[in-house]
Amino acid sequence: MAATYLHDFTFRSKGEELDFQRAERRTCFEFFYPLNMFPMKGLRRVEFEPVTIFYGGNGSGKSTVLNIIAARLKVLREIPFRPGQFFDWYVNGIDRDVTEHDGSVTHIHVDPVSFNSDLSEEWKGIPAESRILTSEDVFDKTLTVRGKNREIDRQRDMVAQKWWAYSVEGKHTNMTSLHGSEYEAWKNQHSMRGKSMSRVIKEEVGFNIKTGSNGENAFEFFMEKVRGNALYLLDEPENSLSATWQVKLASYFEGMARFEGCQFIIATHSPFLLGIRGAKIYDLDTAGVPVRKWTELENVREYYEFFRDRNDEF
Repeated sequence: MAATYLHDFTFRSKGEELDFQRAERRTCFEFFYPLNMFPMKGLRRVEFEPVTIFYGGNGSGKSTVLNIIAARLKVLREIPFRPGQFFDWYVNGIDRDVTEHDGSVTHIHVDPVSFNSDLSEEWKGIPAESRILTSEDVFDKTLTVRGKNREIDRQRDMVAQKWWAYSVEGKHTNMTSLHGSEYEAWKNQHSMRGKSMSRVIKEEVGFNIKTGSNGENAFEFFMEKVRGNALYLLDEPENSLSATWQVKLASYFEGMARFEGCQFIIATHSPFLLGIRGAKIYDLDTAGVPVRKWTELENVREYYEFFRDRNDEF
């Protein structure tokens, strides 16, 4: 069943950002990230569906949108996020003085987040397993596995050298000089004799961690992390994926949204992810950040026109 845990989010207005910058008198900063990005685009309040996509080219701010929402909701992260100097002010709500009809002034705090009030009591708010996943997370896991496998290879070589020394060359230590940890080491060495090298390596080191291609590893990463009944913010999950794997990933996300209670907020310019059925797409490349059909987006049109012009070659 499709779910919408996050109903809407309000970004800072131009006036709020200007007021903050006037009050911030330090002059050592060249820019106030993430300020001065979205007012000029006209991005103010967005409403979400089970699948919502922020589309835009490089530098359009789509990753920043996800980082702001993730920081405000305090969802889980794989890799620690290091925000800019003014990120906390941006995400932690708005303090505002409101003048009433009688002239009195009331100080209020406006939260930029609205949850879906239609959810049953146990589902109100954001599920605890909600998280943001980025392409950097995928690369980090790949590098971590490679590092572990290199260490396993190193240990395997060391054990093989020991086995050769004690089983083939017949080297041994004079037991009369052994005591404590040295005696334990001698016992381990002695146990190698009479065993094959393969058996010793399996017992002492084990096997490498199984890996596939970059595409297979990335797809397995998202299948492992994206479970049912949670909100997922995905920052360019298509990175490192071929077209075939992007199609599979889009189908997986679509199924998890339709049948497993997941809500997705995705930053992407992949035509395959943009084609997820029922997705609501905000176009950050167009003034006013309108909601667009995926077939109207420039990146998708580029692909379409490229293949259309070469249709006779198929």
